[in-house]
Amino acid sequence: QLEPEIHMPIEVVDNVVNNSLPAGNPQGSVNPLQVVLYLVVRIWILGIAVLVIYSAVSIVKFQKLLKKAVWEKDNIYRIKGKHSPFVYGVFGPCIYLPDHLEENELEYVILHEQIHIKRGDHIYRFLAYLALCIHWFNPFVWAAFLLSSKDMEMSCDEAVIRKYGPDARADYSQA
Repeated sequence: QLEPEIHMPIEVVDNVVNNSLPAGNPQGSVNPLQVVLYLVVRIWILGIAVLVIYSAVSIVKFQKLLKKAVWEKDNIYRIKGKHSPFVYGVFGPCIYLPDHLEENELEYVILHEQIHIKRGDHIYRFLAYLALCIHWFNPFVWAAFLLSSKDMEMSCDEAVIRKYGPDARADYSQA
């Protein structure tokens, strides 16, 4: 305050104390923690902005690639190149398969991707990325994000092998 003052129930005390208070000095009263907190918040927001911008640019590039995909059946598309099969889309997810897959591999790969959709992995992945954007500074969140992807993949692999039986392990691993 430029003119510090107090207010108490006894007006005489107010007058005596207020007359003896020195003039305020707002520039000299900045808490160093406020400066640090201000900088930390700005860096945190900058980190979020970098991740969001990176994601937006990646999505635009990825959309260009997906425009070249050819519809095969249902929600399954074929895409040229040496890509891994993947599910894309939060609402109405589609399965994208590379064009180099053999016919005997298709059944395994499609089932694997359908299990991802059935379990909602595409939604969990999106939510995990949102959490990563907010908590980008936390190495444990990065570890959780990366490990959750591996867990999703291994879980789908186990479900496929459970459906086709242990004899299919070699063929599925090859696919």
